[in-house]
Amino acid sequence: MGTLIDTFIEGLRVVTWACTLTVLVPGLALMLVARRCRATVAAYYVVGAAFLAWAQAAGHWRMAPRGVVVVVAGLVAASTYAAAWKAPGHASPFATGAGLVGGALAGWMWRPCVGEHLGDILNDAATDGPRTLGMLFVYLLGALLPVVLLAVAAYALPVIGRALDRTPLAVAGAVIGAAYAITLAVGQYDNLIGEMYRISSGY
Repeated sequence: MGTLIDTFIEGLRVVTWACTLTVLVPGLALMLVARRCRATVAAYYVVGAAFLAWAQAAGHWRMAPRGVVVVVAGLVAASTYAAAWKAPGHASPFATGAGLVGGALAGWMWRPCVGEHLGDILNDAATDGPRTLGMLFVYLLGALLPVVLLAVAAYALPVIGRALDRTPLAVAGAVIGAAYAITLAVGQYDNLIGEMYRISSGY
């Protein structure tokens, strides 16, 4: 298994790959919606995505996105955007819940393009729990770096924060979130992920 830096760099390399967009785009949309709590939502989004992706690889989470489950998933997805919109600040349970649940949902639906280091992490997840969970978090920190940077930039550079706080961008994030939730609820998101994986693999 590679070093932390190698793992982070491998995650960074797949940021623009189609298969990564299935976990990246929902997070970016949350950043547009969560105008008062971006940093909290971003941090918990990465944690939630890493945890559920790891839980699947380790065999602790075996629920398939089929039947009534996808309808519930769509409703849950919609609720994360509503919670992020309503959150009054970083300490709000709405902010924590939106990030953690939104990330977990994205991690559950994610079908990664497996590279050398990620392959090792997923293969060892069932037998080397704490280490592989930490390594998967590092990998996703690279793959989800645009989400983190968007959250940090809003506070580090006030001009960016003011631009991101404009209502049209929040509405755009809500529209993307609604499309995500509807696609999940009607059972088409898994097909979309399969197509994204095919594009990334060059088939």
